[in-house]
Amino acid sequence: MSAEHHHFIPQFILKNFDHPFSCPKAPTNGSKCRKHHHEKGKYPGDRVVNCLELLPEGYKIEERSVRRVCGLNDMYTDQSTDATFPRELESKLGKLEGETSLVIRKIIAAHRRGEANVTITRTQQTVLRKFVYLLNQRGSGFFKTYNCDTIDEYKQNDRDLLKEFMDRNGIQRPLDVWLQGLSSIIDLDMSVTANWQQTLKSTVYYGLYCHFVEHINAFWMSFCTPSSEDQEFILSDTGSHVYEGPTVDFQDKTTGEFLRLGPRFHLFAPISPRLMIVLRSKHLPEPHEHNNPEIKTKRQLYRQIEIDSIYGPGTKSILEDLPVHKAINSYSTLVNGILRKRPGWDGQLRQTDTFSFPFFKISTRHARIINGLLLDHAFHGLTIIFDKKTAFLDLLEWFLTEPCEVGKRLGGEHHAEQMRYLARLTAFMHDEGRNISLYITNSPVRNDLDIEGYKDQNNAAARWLEGLEKSPTDKEEAKDNREQGPDAKIDANQQGTVDIQDEPNEERHNIEEHPIELDPTAKFGDGSREDRLVALVYEQLADQWDSPDLGPRILSRARVTTRNVSESLVMLRVWLINGQLDENRELPGTDRQQRLLQRYQLQQSPILFWLFLKQFRHLVWKTELKRGKSGDGFAGEGPEDEFLDGKVTTVPEGTFIKLTVRRNCNARAS
Repeated sequence: MSAEHHHFIPQFILKNFDHPFSCPKAPTNGSKCRKHHHEKGKYPGDRVVNCLELLPEGYKIEERSVRRVCGLNDMYTDQSTDATFPRELESKLGKLEGETSLVIRKIIAAHRRGEANVTITRTQQTVLRKFVYLLNQRGSGFFKTYNCDTIDEYKQNDRDLLKEFMDRNGIQRPLDVWLQGLSSIIDLDMSVTANWQQTLKSTVYYGLYCHFVEHINAFWMSFCTPSSEDQEFILSDTGSHVYEGPTVDFQDKTTGEFLRLGPRFHLFAPISPRLMIVLRSKHLPEPHEHNNPEIKTKRQLYRQIEIDSIYGPGTKSILEDLPVHKAINSYSTLVNGILRKRPGWDGQLRQTDTFSFPFFKISTRHARIINGLLLDHAFHGLTIIFDKKTAFLDLLEWFLTEPCEVGKRLGGEHHAEQMRYLARLTAFMHDEGRNISLYITNSPVRNDLDIEGYKDQNNAAARWLEGLEKSPTDKEEAKDNREQGPDAKIDANQQGTVDIQDEPNEERHNIEEHPIELDPTAKFGDGSREDRLVALVYEQLADQWDSPDLGPRILSRARVTTRNVSESLVMLRVWLINGQLDENRELPGTDRQQRLLQRYQLQQSPILFWLFLKQFRHLVWKTELKRGKSGDGFAGEGPEDEFLDGKVTTVPEGTFIKLTVRRNCNARAS
């Protein structure tokens, strides 16, 4: 089977940046032109794009054939010996691209006609959101990450989890996990009647499942265009991987390993030189929601838990003030700046529902920031595509000389590569007659994180979550909720509240609204909407919590493993956050802690639940120690041992309080 060129940026996107090739030696393309040799795909009239080629020997502008740029040979070919249809995934991608191209053509045409908005159906919106995710996931970066013959060659933090998945499913290569995941997402039914999360969870690697769900549930979509006619968006071959958000670099003092952490506030997908799809985090300001006091309060709480508690108070996006809002659906209307459901709406979500997306005209500063972020990460790739040369050179001049508000902060694992890239960009600009001086800064690298321990804790948390989701109790509860209807539990808690695009109730509605089953599988506690807030908290902060030293006698008696200790620590942190939610008067009181305690007893092994009790008593002891009320060391043996000994078979909340001395320390723990 001969090699086949596979585009990771589809040709229908590239064609929005293209122009017909004109022979430089005979611009009229007449008889003289036919005497000259032309490269394949670069005959007069062939469609080409302007590219800055990032070559090792130096950067230069070239015209590249649309058919041969932004692709690799056999990226999506299943080359395993037992593959029945080796190029099935490429065929599926082609079909999805065909559907998406119709939607994007409609969007671009409306913008070119000068219309203020474009209206698309729920089905079209679903196709577009799925496409944008796959544009991120199918790129050259992910291909390089997963293109390994064995798990030993895979270098990412989740290698242990990936190996466990491969072993369970008889998969030999990480690449096959990636290919299978892409295929499953393309096939995924995300209609209003589909339980798409449950379907995807059962078919793909858990890490990929979580990434896709976050992409759909934690971001909303908008369309942006530069207000200045002199500005354009660029298209880099790595741009679909770029998330905006402040980052911190760590290096392990022992192993030398690097790790970069930071929130994800925006994701970008250029679809033409004048249009950019911007996915914006649910944590960032949204004008219509800001006008609704209830939604505003809840959003602030979510941000405090998911962002500030992890990355520090006041963590902000450089595009915090981007002037965008969510699309307005066909069954809502704007009343005094707040979205309300239209009178007479029957509450049923339909595939024929429509969404009106404005074309937001953004300032020169905002457009430069977005382009600057794409430029700052372009050193990972080989190509930067642009439309007009003068506008592109102006952008490069701004980027290289601006005072490092947008990137150019050198540090971390890729310090040398980034410096080399910026130096070559500067040399290229000098060759173009732009006499500029490069402005860079060095970003400090922190050494106060045990990266191996951090990865182990995160992996333990992921195992615990995945195992908890598969418990028989959860499956029965999920069945009960399906019989009531996918939105029954949400509606019971949300009577009288109306949010733009029905957010922040993200679990309910498809794409912008995610109309899915609530999925009460205890992923983040007891399955209720507020419990889903804790996902990132324990995944990012596991290393900052310490467990009790139980001593060899207790450990051997209960046959406790390191993994047990990590999982019990995750359980404790989830339980504490549920306590904070219970105490928040802005949220409905649903006794989250008590319900979660019952679930822990029903679903976890006796050893794990016993460890959870012991972790809590250790936290009480630490709190008393800080206050000077206790000078004694932590006693490994305690009243919770009665549970492990069988003297206590169930632990209602009252008994739990007695066993652990104090209940409300969760509000003070840190």
